[in-house]
Amino acid sequence: MSNNQSSPYYIFTEEIRLNWKENGIRMVKVAEMETGGDIRFYELTPDPEFILTDDTVYSIDSEDITELSEPVPHAKFVVHEVHLDFEDE
Repeated sequence: MSNNQSSPYYIFTEEIRLNWKENGIRMVKVAEMETGGDIRFYELTPDPEFILTDDTVYSIDSEDITELSEPVPHAKFVVHEVHLDFEDE
């Protein structure tokens, strides 16, 4: 997977979801990021990386999460690169 920009964020895909599931991830936190533009960005964080917050948490197998890999106008669902490299753990 490549990132053509200098941003550490990647668009969430079904491949990422399946990789997380294979690595034992059960829950995903979805939090709106502070951005100033017409497009809203939401960061997805796999367990156990999240702490108790008011952010929404979903099962990795929920329809809500599987649908996030589909394109949505005016919204981008992203994952920080630190949540993509399971080989180092």
